[in-house]
Amino acid sequence: MVNNPENSLPYHIRGAFRGFETALARYLTTMNLPVSQFYILRLLWEEDGNTQSDIAEQASMSESVASQVIQKMEKAGLVTRRKGSGDDRKRYVFITPEGITLREKIMTEGIQLSNEHRPDISREDVLTTISVLMKVKEAFDAFNAQ
Repeated sequence: MVNNPENSLPYHIRGAFRGFETALARYLTTMNLPVSQFYILRLLWEEDGNTQSDIAEQASMSESVASQVIQKMEKAGLVTRRKGSGDDRKRYVFITPEGITLREKIMTEGIQLSNEHRPDISREDVLTTISVLMKVKEAFDAFNAQ
């Protein structure tokens, strides 16, 4: 049947993501870290000092939601925000030593968690899946930009 969700790629993408995000949330709860904060930390671990609007876009959040999450992270001592030198409206976000320390704990324990719950999928299949998902994302990004 054409409308059967079992034949729908988005249906399976959503199901896989929900399973992953639920497991991630359970894991992060042990560190009192919401998933939304993890997504922002993960970006800052790779590139520190981005604007709040850049972080919002990269984390697939609205600017207002990202601002609220970053504000909570600042209160928790995980990040600091600074105004830009030329434009007082832009705020740049920097990770603190506490946020960096959290990376080591999350990555060490997260890798262990990932290894314990990894399905039996070959590296080749993982790379193919990533390639397909990148194409799906690019197609939707192009459609949504219209």
